[in-house]
Parts: sequence; C-alpha cells; structure tokens
Amino acid sequence: MRITTGQNGAEIYFYEPGDLVRLRRDEDGPWVTAFAGDWGRVMKVHPDGSLDVKFAGYSRAKDADLVRAVSVPRSRVEPCDEQGRPRMRGTAAVWDTRRPR
Repeated sequence: MRITTGQNGAEIYFYEPGDLVRLRRDEDGPWVTAFAGDWGRVMKVHPDGSLDVKFAGYSRAKDADLVRAVSVPRSRVEPCDEQGRPRMRGTAAVWDTRRPR
C-alpha cells in the first residue's frame, strides 16, 4: 500500500493485491450482501482504482455464500490489521460497525 497526502492533510491510500482492508459502509443496492465492518484481502486492483476483496477466510467463514466483493470503490474501504481492526486511527476509522447476524 502506498500513502500520499492530499488537500487539508487527508491521507490517500493506493492499495495493492495482498493488502488487508475493511469496509467503511454498507454496499449499495436493493440486496446488501457486504456490510460495514466486513474485512478481507485485496485480490485485484482495477484500472479505475476499485478493488476485488476476498472475505471468505477473513471476516467470513471459508465456505460463506459471499466469497468476495467485486469492484468495491476505494473510498469505501480503509486499511486494517489481521483482526479486522482499522490500522489508521482518525476520521476514517469505523469501530464496532459490524451488524449482528
């Protein structure tokens, strides 16, 4: 992962395959399958900056129905550690957002 500083000192993250990320907010659409707090490993970075994130084996069981999310906008994720906790503390950190199942 590369980090640059944007306007007003905001950090901008450029993810690479293998980075761990956590969703900051729920997926859009009538059927929400990926929720804020879900986390996993970046599998692919598209040319537009969107990410494919593998949840199975990380925040979900290895045999989960939703194995990965495809084309997740970079603005919806933040870096996390091996337990799914945000790595960077600050305005982007979202704590205890995972919904009970």
